[in-house]
Amino acid sequence: MARKQATQAGTGRDVLLQLARIQLASITAASKFFAGWATSADRYVQAVSAELRARIQGETESTELGAHLATASTEHLDELTALPNVAVRHFNRELAAVSPAGKKIEHRG
Repeated sequence: MARKQATQAGTGRDVLLQLARIQLASITAASKFFAGWATSADRYVQAVSAELRARIQGETESTELGAHLATASTEHLDELTALPNVAVRHFNRELAAVSPAGKKIEHRG
C-alpha cells in the first residue's frame, strides 16, 4: 500500500515537472518569436530609412527607390515567415533538454 502511494506521488510529481517544462519551453519560445520580430522590424525600418535618406540626398534615382524598398520588404517578409519555425525549434530543444536528475526527457508527438 505504501509503495503504491509512493509510486502515485512520484507519477504526480513527474507530471507536474513535465507541465512546468512545457510551460517554460512555451514562454521562452514565445520570447524568441517576439524578440525575432522586434529585431526584424528594426532592420526593416533602418533599411527603409536609409533608402529614403539616400533618395532625399540625391544618392539614388527615384526609379531605384521602388526596387530598393521592394528588396527590403522581401527580406523583411522572409525573416518574418521564418520566425514560427525558429520558435518551434527552440521549443523542441527546450523539451529535449536533459532534466536536472540527468534523465533525458522524451517528448511524444
